[in-house]
Amino acid sequence: MATQELDIGADRASAAPDLFISRQPVVDGGMRVTGYRVAYSTADGTEHGEGSAARLLGDVLSGVGLDELVGESLAHLPLSREALLAVGVPPVRPDRVMLRIAHDTALGAELAPTIQALTLRGYALSLFDLPAAQFEHGLLDRFGTVEVDFGRWTAEEAALAVPRIRAGRATPLAAGLADYPAFELAKQLGFELFAGAFYSSRHRAAVRKVPVGEMGTLVSLAAMQGSSATIEELEQVIDRDVGLSVKLLRYINSAYVGMRGSITSIRQAVMMLGSRGVSRWALLVALTGGPSTPRELSVMGLTRARMCELLGSAREDVASDQLFTVGLLSVADALLDVSIEALVEELPLADEVEAALLRRDGPAGAILDAVVSYEQGEFDAASLAAHSRGIASSYRDALGWAVSTVSAIA
Repeated sequence: MATQELDIGADRASAAPDLFISRQPVVDGGMRVTGYRVAYSTADGTEHGEGSAARLLGDVLSGVGLDELVGESLAHLPLSREALLAVGVPPVRPDRVMLRIAHDTALGAELAPTIQALTLRGYALSLFDLPAAQFEHGLLDRFGTVEVDFGRWTAEEAALAVPRIRAGRATPLAAGLADYPAFELAKQLGFELFAGAFYSSRHRAAVRKVPVGEMGTLVSLAAMQGSSATIEELEQVIDRDVGLSVKLLRYINSAYVGMRGSITSIRQAVMMLGSRGVSRWALLVALTGGPSTPRELSVMGLTRARMCELLGSAREDVASDQLFTVGLLSVADALLDVSIEALVEELPLADEVEAALLRRDGPAGAILDAVVSYEQGEFDAASLAAHSRGIASSYRDALGWAVSTVSAIA
């Protein structure tokens, strides 16, 4: 079997500008993140033969790097038939990845030696893109995880698959879960791992209790977005929430570490950063800085906020503050366990922000739609067409910023 060397010593900053890559959390039944499904593609969505597949995988592993993308977590990394034929055993440690291989690809006789080599070297393998519940049971000798796509299968078909997967001592993973009821259904059917857009949707079981006083703070801070609040107005809102004050000052001192001396008061922060900057960071901390807020939801919200801002930076028909707010509030229903409709009714938001959040209307709504599609690995979505040139780098920059920001707030 021919293999092709991957230049894994390349500078990660040299990642191909047209490399689309994103991550989605994989969680257990308690909503704890166990790893990330990595999606990647070229900008035009094509993969021409073994050479192109090897270069694409090389860009993922060296140009971007799994550490930058998923940190110390497990990367659920898909490998195409062409990539397996070209590379064989990928140049990444077995404890860093779970290799995802499509059902039809796994059945190919030409790949049997490669799959056996991967197993012998300790790689965890996940079988996906199953044709039906009656998949090839013999593959479970090699595959320890089997994925069922709820976007393509009925609940009845998924229920039939679970006992077959368990009989092969494999772990059933429910993918393509659109909302929290789908997650609950998958748990009832016996699935153990879960992935899909449900993670950023409203949870029936409250993620975080929001006291009346804290909601009042959010209302006040939302009203200040995009406006020039006075120092006194900001002080009045932020100082009445001691926890918010402490976290905000801690974050500002961390984010602006190059400043001379430490910022010790909200008034000083406003004088140095401006009222718009401080009100933005206060809203950010109020939404994502709670002790019971899941870290991954915070990262997701901040990634969306920063990515929306970056994609709209050159546009004159929408303000950057508005884009940041739209991206951040797009996960507020999951953070606060209220419907987005109820949240929009409660908060004093501009009409353009409401339209973007509720219907994805307007310039901000179109950008949010593109950001969410990219996040979910839907690289062929029509919403990405207008942003194909800068969206990949915007995502990587936004994700890195979000991870470091959440660490500073914690």
